[in-house]
Amino acid sequence: MIKSNIVIGFVFFFIGIISFAQTEKKIQKAWIKTKIENLGNTNIEIDTLYLRYTFDKTILYMSFNPGWETYKQDWSINKELLKIGFSTYQIEELTDTSLIFSLQGFRRMKFLSEDYLRDQEKYLISLGNFNGKPLYKANDYISPRYSKKESLQDLIQKNLEGYNIKKATNFLASFIVNEKGVIENIIIIKSITEGFDREVISQLKKTSKNWNPAYHKGKPIQTLMYYSIKYLDSIAP
Repeated sequence: MIKSNIVIGFVFFFIGIISFAQTEKKIQKAWIKTKIENLGNTNIEIDTLYLRYTFDKTILYMSFNPGWETYKQDWSINKELLKIGFSTYQIEELTDTSLIFSLQGFRRMKFLSEDYLRDQEKYLISLGNFNGKPLYKANDYISPRYSKKESLQDLIQKNLEGYNIKKATNFLASFIVNEKGVIENIIIIKSITEGFDREVISQLKKTSKNWNPAYHKGKPIQTLMYYSIKYLDSIAP
């Protein structure tokens, strides 16, 4: 009887290890926020910002732009508890395509997997052809990704510190990331100064081949992206 109890206990322990490993592995992908629910007593503004969580083995990459990472945090799982930085959330749902977790008295966050969203036909926006191949518009769900684990915006902005922009103005450029992650056809849509424009173009060209192309149904596609900088009466964008 004692041996039987030991065997049963070991089986349950082993199943627990498998379940924990499966949960940890299942969450290790990119998730895009679809909804945030307020669980507190105070009213909050409707959240419309883009947010992506990409769980690596121990690092969570948080992004507020589809094309690159923004911040990173440590993360871990203990049964149904998901710890991100200093906050611990309750996992309410985790499937191959959906993730829901909450912090009592604060908020509930709902995500869908990027793999699922980027395969939806409604998000594939055709722009015709470029270099004899189909061209699509990058968007929240189908987008190339700067492969370096850093903010592209921070990388470019630090090379623009010498330009003392003191009035409200906007910069806007477009460029194409082809199926091999190469940048092509940079076009300045809203200029600031010739030197400023030239520096941004130079920095964008340096990132060529450091991009993962956009994917749709498992195949790389070329996409048109926009890069903008906004100055609001100060030197800070």
